Amino acid sequence: MKKGKLSPEDFRMPAEWEEHEGTWLQWPHDDQWPGQQLRLEKTWLEMVNALYEHENVHIIVQDERRREHVEQQLKFFDIGLKNVGFHIIPTNDVWARDNGPIFVVNKERKLAITDWKFNGWGNRYEHEIDNHVPSRVGKELSIPIFSPSMVMEGGAVEVNGKSTFMATRSSIINPNRNPGKTQKDVEEIIARHFGIKHFIWLTGAPDAEKWGDDTDWHVDIAARFVNESTVIYNWAEEDTEPRYSALKVHREELQRATTETGKRLTLVPLPLPKCGVYPISETGAGEGMASGYTDAAYSNFLIANGVVLVPVFGNVNDDRAKRIIGEQFPGRDIIGINCVALNEGGGAIHCVTQQQPVSKTEE
Repeated sequence: MKKGKLSPEDFRMPAEWEEHEGTWLQWPHDDQWPGQQLRLEKTWLEMVNALYEHENVHIIVQDERRREHVEQQLKFFDIGLKNVGFHIIPTNDVWARDNGPIFVVNKERKLAITDWKFNGWGNRYEHEIDNHVPSRVGKELSIPIFSPSMVMEGGAVEVNGKSTFMATRSSIINPNRNPGKTQKDVEEIIARHFGIKHFIWLTGAPDAEKWGDDTDWHVDIAARFVNESTVIYNWAEEDTEPRYSALKVHREELQRATTETGKRLTLVPLPLPKCGVYPISETGAGEGMASGYTDAAYSNFLIANGVVLVPVFGNVNDDRAKRIIGEQFPGRDIIGINCVALNEGGGAIHCVTQQQPVSKTEE
């Protein structure tokens, strides 16, 4: 591998619907949040079960003892180890989308990793161990690693696979992530590392903690590309939804937006779970979370080979949301994954998964 001749400008971030080599997961453990593994492990088993027939599943575990445990769980629940690989890499938490590697490819489909700085969503949570996951993965895979001089989480990133990038300002252009950086500074760094020529910025919300969000409103709980020019966006039909006014701003911004070719977006509204956010017990909320609510959103789905994993909550809008998402992905199975326990921690399927695109093996 000739690292000296590689430049991030030669790479691009593929769209999520492009073919995957696999999906990465960080297995839940109790090292930082006692009781987390018991609450979340069934959700991880459901995700592996939905994915392994379609692509590889890369599971990050704390140590050899935990690897043996996960293997036993997969066998016990008749999932098995087909297309499953383990990587012993210590983590603080489970949010692989945010702290994990973001993969990019060049014209020859050679693979590289972008290792963005991770500061625990604006220094809200412990993150020092998680911050090293991308570099550890890059070394294990023996692929180039690019390290941009900027804080950014993967959940803040949405691309159409051509050269358009979509995000919320509040989750990136924020003093708690990138003090002193202007929008122009941020765009130059992102463009260089993802092959981006055009930006769509949604406002987001720096005060999103009031309804249980610790990310300053990542784009994956606001709007998602489902093809090069179609965006599915969260919408509330009732103005009693706490996020209603912010969602209305997002819709107006999307109505004005275009792709890199100047084409207007095709917009598809996606309902929130009934009443948008729903009450949970204070004991169920994670430390530091605004008690009483979560940031539940069906847009927090993962597009994988042959399937789309959609978070469901036992809500009256579950089936409707799955139908709308399914209409955007003909030929893919739509699989609901129970995310009630996971969402108490402030996220869902997309937040805890990270896709690895298909690439050509280095010679």
